[in-house]
Amino acid sequence: EIRYLLISAHYREQFNFTMEGLNASRASLHRLDECISRLRELAGSIPSQGEDTLVMGKVCAALDGDLNVSGAWGLIFDWVRENNRLLAAQQMTPQQAAVALASWEKLDSIFGLGRVAGSEAPPEILTLMNDRQQARAAKDFKRADTLRDELTAKGWVIEDTPKGARLKKI
Repeated sequence: EIRYLLISAHYREQFNFTMEGLNASRASLHRLDECISRLRELAGSIPSQGEDTLVMGKVCAALDGDLNVSGAWGLIFDWVRENNRLLAAQQMTPQQAAVALASWEKLDSIFGLGRVAGSEAPPEILTLMNDRQQARAAKDFKRADTLRDELTAKGWVIEDTPKGARLKKI
């Protein structure tokens, strides 16, 4: 979050570190992580391939223009918004998701933010999720709700999707 906050500011502008700015960085990274997770889910086992030359060209042009990193991030979040729109409308194919992931990998090679945060849950959390799934299958909804609350208390939220349950770090 701190790294994103630092690299999102233009180098010629005065930088003022605040907790509000850090919270905004956290929210931005969460939006990005959500989009990448959804793209990975849709792409499944299709390898990341190709790239979205339009977004890559725009981001590179912004960076070529006096290293306009904040402008480049604006373009990246436009890309995130468009991908989220397509995903929500179910208008994206697994192949398009793989291309979008390849584009993100290329962009991330520039910015170095790394993989999706919280994508790997510890074994204890996975066990709780599996127990919740078993309780739901057995129609023991009281126990399922208790396990969901326990996951929330440990900093995880469970989302029930058409493809099954998914864990997210809060």
